[in-house]
Amino acid sequence: MFDKFDPSLLSDPDFKEDSVREEIVVPILRRLGYSASGPNKIIRSKGLLHPFVMIGSKKHPVNIIPDYLLCADGRPGLVLDAKEPNAKLVKSKHAEQAYSYAIHPEVRTRFYALCSGRQLVAYDTQGISPIFVLDFADIDSNWELVESVLAPKNVSTFAQSYFQPDYGTTMMKMGYPTGFQWIFSFVKFLQFSWVRDDLYTMSVGSPIGDVTHIVSFDSNKEIFARILSFTDAENRDYILESLSQGHMATAKRPIYLSLNTVVGEETRGQFESFVPFMILDVRPLDERDFRAAEAMANTENAT
Repeated sequence: MFDKFDPSLLSDPDFKEDSVREEIVVPILRRLGYSASGPNKIIRSKGLLHPFVMIGSKKHPVNIIPDYLLCADGRPGLVLDAKEPNAKLVKSKHAEQAYSYAIHPEVRTRFYALCSGRQLVAYDTQGISPIFVLDFADIDSNWELVESVLAPKNVSTFAQSYFQPDYGTTMMKMGYPTGFQWIFSFVKFLQFSWVRDDLYTMSVGSPIGDVTHIVSFDSNKEIFARILSFTDAENRDYILESLSQGHMATAKRPIYLSLNTVVGEETRGQFESFVPFMILDVRPLDERDFRAAEAMANTENAT
């Protein structure tokens, strides 16, 4: 594929992003099966009508327009951006921005990739670490790996499958590190789990943009007791009794709270990795939010 390309050009200061696109990326896309028309279409530099992603009530700006949005069977499936040869592609702003573009409601692809000429790196929006990191000299010899991730057939399979991504993983991939403080002003707890000795966990759904993400909250025994203090005695006793008989409990009535948290460490679950939020403090809702919670509860009871 690169038989006629001189790798020493990657050290030439005049060999910039446009050269990477033409000499490296275009041959890769052609070999993968993408073209200017048809179901596996290449869309170049697709702009966004609303260039930000909403996380809770905050806007996260999307500051790049990647070079390629690649369709598979007529659906957006892969974002690929070319960078200059010395660009850092792992744990970098380039990767964060490509990710925020990939999950944008106007795009929403499962995979994204970056190519600097020196490296080709592919990511899954649901994971933190890259799927692969290949040096230029290793792309040809690892072509089956490249194809298994980035080819239209694979991209199309995942483009059609529904998934609920992890909120903490999304936060970390957008540049919010472990230890970053984050406030959840309105949380509805209904299910509780005891993991071990001094670790309890709760999961809820919360939107980023218009996609519901799963948020995992971890707490120690003291914080968990405080959470239960904000409900009535009957509900509290029922939760504790259920947990004493097993590892999970569903409350009779939801507990609505405001939480002060920090982004936790990446955790490997049974099937995939996720990033929990460690609860530092819990507070009752203010009067306005409490009325909204009561209205929500009444609606749920009516149905």
